[in-house]
Amino acid sequence: MNKKTQPSDMNAQQSSTVVGGWSVAVGRALDALGYDGDRLLQAAGVDLSRQRDTDIRFSSDNTRQLWRLALAETGQEDIGLRVAEYVCPTTFHALGFSLWASSHLLDALQRMVRFEVLLNDGCSLSLKASNRQIVDFYMQVKKSAQQPLVTDEGVDYFFGAVVKMFRDMSDQHFSPHAVSFTRPTPANPDRWETYFQCPVLFGQPCNALQLSAEQLNHPLPAGNRLLAEQNDKLVEEYLQRLQMADLSGTVRSALINLMPLGLTTLDAVANELKMSPRTLQYKLSQNGTPLQALRDQIREELARQYLQHSRQNITQIAYSLGFSDPAHLNRAFKRWTGETPTAFRARHLANPTT
Repeated sequence: MNKKTQPSDMNAQQSSTVVGGWSVAVGRALDALGYDGDRLLQAAGVDLSRQRDTDIRFSSDNTRQLWRLALAETGQEDIGLRVAEYVCPTTFHALGFSLWASSHLLDALQRMVRFEVLLNDGCSLSLKASNRQIVDFYMQVKKSAQQPLVTDEGVDYFFGAVVKMFRDMSDQHFSPHAVSFTRPTPANPDRWETYFQCPVLFGQPCNALQLSAEQLNHPLPAGNRLLAEQNDKLVEEYLQRLQMADLSGTVRSALINLMPLGLTTLDAVANELKMSPRTLQYKLSQNGTPLQALRDQIREELARQYLQHSRQNITQIAYSLGFSDPAHLNRAFKRWTGETPTAFRARHLANPTT
């Protein structure tokens, strides 16, 4: 059994991200329920121009705001369950097709645990066999600044989506043995019991689905091991791209912090990130983003901002960007823009709109 243990009070250092399909699916479901899903997505800060990007991820800040807006707009405390009724395989990105091709439901749950970060890195999923008859599926919500990264409605949505998907994959009469939520008891808890078709407990220590081991191990009619494994590879490739993007962002942050100190070498950045220079160089080469390219990109971006929006002189700007001599900034800036920093600043002062 795949079991992962996590601290009971896990704190994330920053906002988490959610696979784009989750947020877009919420918007489409709200449309189907008679509300303006796009308007609510935009109000929550979701960039609709990128919603068709299969690799896009949205901040959990956007997702939490979307649930708050949806709750206020609909007045339905069970909005998470209502939206869950509209999930489909693509809601889960490539993982959805792996889940549908799983040999049995336990196989699908193990895939969810294995690829949890694809769906939402603001929570942790785990499985535990309580006994031979019952398997518990846990969803532990992480926190940032003591605030949960997934709302109560988001937890409802996820558990509701899992049960809805399992009904579609196996039997429309599928139901958990019991469901537990950490959220307070809603005004109308009957709606939760009607949806899950089992006892539902609120105000519990953890969010969990209690599932029948017999049901989970029953072979699925659409099970296809080779198809599932092929889609697993797509998920792994997606997660690799996500990891590489995270690395670039981490290196950028380190460089921005180190530049004013004049520390922009591979050794300095690797030391800041607590990894060996060789490892960092290898990972950056795998990502196709050498340190020199990131360093130049950041320097150009910051130089433009400083020249347009600050009163620092050229020498101060050069040192703040980690150049040992202002002449080095002059040469680099002319290579980037075709003009000197002085000329660039003069032009923008004369015409602030350019």
